[in-house]
Amino acid sequence: MSACPTCGNPVDPLRAPAVLVRDGKVVGFCSKDCAVAAETKPIAVPTAEKLQPTKTIKRPRTEPPHPPPGSKTPPRGVPVTSKDLDSGPVIEIIREKSRPAKQRPESERGRPARPSGNDDHAIQIADTGSIDDYVAPEGRSKVWLVLLVLALLAGAGLGVAYVLGVFGHDAKSQPAPVQKQVVAPPPVPPAPPAVTPAQAVEQAKTVLGKNLKSDSPRVQRVAASALARTGNTDAIGQLVTALAKETSDIAKLEIAYALARGGDKRGSDALVAALAAPRRDVRLEAARRLALLGDKRATPVLTEYLDVSQLRLGAAEQLAYLADPAGLKALDAVRADPKATHDEQARATIALGHAGRKDVIPALEQLLSEKGNDAFAAAALAELHDMKARPVLEQQLARPTRRAESARALRRLDPGLDPGPLLPPLLAALQSAKDTEQVEAAEAVLLLAGPATWAIHE
Repeated sequence: MSACPTCGNPVDPLRAPAVLVRDGKVVGFCSKDCAVAAETKPIAVPTAEKLQPTKTIKRPRTEPPHPPPGSKTPPRGVPVTSKDLDSGPVIEIIREKSRPAKQRPESERGRPARPSGNDDHAIQIADTGSIDDYVAPEGRSKVWLVLLVLALLAGAGLGVAYVLGVFGHDAKSQPAPVQKQVVAPPPVPPAPPAVTPAQAVEQAKTVLGKNLKSDSPRVQRVAASALARTGNTDAIGQLVTALAKETSDIAKLEIAYALARGGDKRGSDALVAALAAPRRDVRLEAARRLALLGDKRATPVLTEYLDVSQLRLGAAEQLAYLADPAGLKALDAVRADPKATHDEQARATIALGHAGRKDVIPALEQLLSEKGNDAFAAAALAELHDMKARPVLEQQLARPTRRAESARALRRLDPGLDPGPLLPPLLAALQSAKDTEQVEAAEAVLLLAGPATWAIHE
């Protein structure tokens, strides 16, 4: 035992709670407070005669160190003067590399190491000082720090491996992966069978028959005119009634034409009677309608207006339907006239096409690319059975106001035309919310899928 240099209390230098190194000596204190206070107070350095002989005792770290024999401990209560102050034995820290247990002699295993003959005066101790006050040798601190970091990393790695199931889990005890249930798409219902031309015609007749009872007189008349192509007695009867009630002379001619196109003689008689009407516009309209029907009774009236410059081209266009020589000559003159406009020459060329003149086919084909003339040129080429007109006519089927004229031209182009590919959009239009669009689509279906005789006249 030795005395605390600060308070004088006895302190075991090997178990001192705090130590300081002074002049190469390890000085033990009874408490951390005494060690802190010692840094502000002088500590007496023991003289040579009071120094105890040092001994070196090598003990394994597993056994607690013992105080060296012969150490002087001042009695309690006796003040210690600086002359008699003893800081304890000189303790020399000896670093000895540990050897593996298997390399030690069998006699040394399990027993504390004996001190060598050369180190009788030194004592080897463990680091028993305060962590705050005593710093371990640099080499050992770094080694233990590295070992501590490696241990922490190894522990963390083992934990992650355990969580991930690398080991420690029985593969058989793990639940089987959940398989997603594959939901089969609902079966697609088979497409309905294609509508035959005969079925399409029946659907069109049904739509027209329904519109015959429309609240609109105009819709009734348009539906009756379309259905009269088939010789339907209800449609013809409704047209006869409308003809008797109509007060407009021009509107009467339109109704009469629909009756005559449907094969009713009362319609053609009304047109012929109008040729003698006091008004010129009524006479010209009656003659035009008769020319469309191929009735040559319109020739005298139309020829009469070939001498009128303002009416010459219009009269010649109608005479072309009758292949009248005077009318064809007038049309050729317009085409050759350098003063004629492009529109006038185009009209003359189209009229010659309806007259069956094949020499104008190249000019008509050029007009297919001109907007405004393309549909009329295609209709004229259809009378000449030129298949270059078909793409334009099929495009015109998409226009509600041009469906009937385009359908008739397609049928004139090819009387044996397969209407199947052209019917679906027209059948869909039969369900339109617009009654006039329904009538236009229904008439187009009749012209495409019905007998070719229904498409002879416009």
